[in-house]
Amino acid sequence: MSDAVKFAIIGCGGIGRHHAKTIAGLPDAELVAVCDIRPERAREVAEKHGCDAYEDYGAMLARDEIQVVNVCTPSGLHAEHGLAAAEAGKHVITEKPIDIVLEKVDRLIELCDRKGLKLACIFQHRFDPDARRVKAAIDEGKFGQLLFGNVSVKWYRAQSYYDSDEWRGTWALDGGVLSNQAIHYLDQILWLMGDVAHVTFAEIATKGRNMEAEDIAQATVRFANGAWGSIQASTMTWPGLATRVEVCGTTGAAVLEGDSLVFYRAEGDEEKLEARGAASVASADPAIAALTGHDAQVADFIAALREDREPFVTGREARRSLALLTEIYRKAAGGVMLGGR
Repeated sequence: MSDAVKFAIIGCGGIGRHHAKTIAGLPDAELVAVCDIRPERAREVAEKHGCDAYEDYGAMLARDEIQVVNVCTPSGLHAEHGLAAAEAGKHVITEKPIDIVLEKVDRLIELCDRKGLKLACIFQHRFDPDARRVKAAIDEGKFGQLLFGNVSVKWYRAQSYYDSDEWRGTWALDGGVLSNQAIHYLDQILWLMGDVAHVTFAEIATKGRNMEAEDIAQATVRFANGAWGSIQASTMTWPGLATRVEVCGTTGAAVLEGDSLVFYRAEGDEEKLEARGAASVASADPAIAALTGHDAQVADFIAALREDREPFVTGREARRSLALLTEIYRKAAGGVMLGGR
């Protein structure tokens, strides 16, 4: 393992354990240390993967052999822990979103740039083969002038999900359905359609869950290319539907449900769509969500280190979805904001 890239993880909750499994499964990666404020969680992951456990991430970051730190803590701590890792000279991968406060994200991006460190954020759905097929079709002009880009995230999370950790659903550390669940698809629609020029309407509410932030939201947007878009999201829609992303243009259209392309037509394109079932597990149960894209994204980060190039989803790319999220909240909230502002 001497040639393997050496990783450490801050945060050993559910997603941190998945990162540990991902790193352990890659031939060019080695997990050398993990950290959590709950020592028993760090020990459990460390014992499973044969690495060292820490309660103090500062002590862990002092280890010279660590090259990359994966930040898997609550969203409102991502930049804080990323900054600590970068100050220690480590490359950084954060879970989504890159943070929940743009100013903190900008400090993290600037520090990594200044120190020559690579920064990535987990948006694994950019690695889905069907999503890449739609992206290629758009880039090749097969859909003509883009008209609509729509997102529907109608999932189900019981109150027990929000009660499982005190930070869940808070403005200071998490946000609601837009920040936690729908952020993946805000990123995906921006990747497919381009930047949003203006949020024309937004509404959020907390209708059915005991939490600070929203459990239902909707927004309409105007993209910089002139297309229109809509976003609907909730964690109250029992039993949970497959996420739906629609892209429509003057000469073609595509629909992604879950990770699968369920509709694709482009004028003059004879390519046939193979029927697939929509992957909808994550809509009902976060513990068994299909997360295979993490493998591809961490492997890409290792390749970026070895080839001295940017990772596929850089910090600046990840900032785009947070900027859109921030504008939606500003349009809708009229007061309380992410980060507790």
